[in-house]
Amino acid sequence: MRVTTAEDVLAAFARTPGDVAAARRVARGFADLDEGERSALLWSEDPGARLLAVVLLVQAMRRRPDPELAEEYLGAARAERIDRADLVDIAAEELVGAPMVGGSTGPLFALAKSDVAWVRRIAVVATLAFVKQGDADVPLAVVGRLVRERGETVQSALGWVLREVGKRASEPALVTFLERQGRFLTKDALATATEHLPTADRDRLRQTR
Repeated sequence: MRVTTAEDVLAAFARTPGDVAAARRVARGFADLDEGERSALLWSEDPGARLLAVVLLVQAMRRRPDPELAEEYLGAARAERIDRADLVDIAAEELVGAPMVGGSTGPLFALAKSDVAWVRRIAVVATLAFVKQGDADVPLAVVGRLVRERGETVQSALGWVLREVGKRASEPALVTFLERQGRFLTKDALATATEHLPTADRDRLRQTR
């Protein structure tokens, strides 16, 4: 029997539009791909290969939660192989955040201290797992540690997570946070964070910039 390779996955992906939805469709067809072949995709210079690898990791985690999947992803991130927003935004919540819900969040705060901006973005986006459980405390604590960062890589994630805190966890907690620290957000991040607030609060908080 012929063994499926990373090249087979890439060939299938090449016949698609090459977006995230296509990567998910292709990955479902290669769920049994050998771990070594998946690793070859993850460490490839081809951006499409890395997208496929990340999707494969997420799908594997859904089938059978395994901390080694998160470590595989974070290892690539620390080596700056995870170097685009989509590679973070489709995976950080499920691979990194969800396994920490109900357990120690120390590793999450360690990620927030990373020298690699994309790892710091992972720390922020991973907190969506807590937001969806109605927990505003962990996300706001992580955001609070990174709110003074200027780079768009992290700031855009801050705005997104803050908006979700207000929508899904605690609007009062979001308003209080923004009253204290909203001035440190970029204009775009603050606009995103306040999107779903009542008009009076939104207008008032945006004036802190």
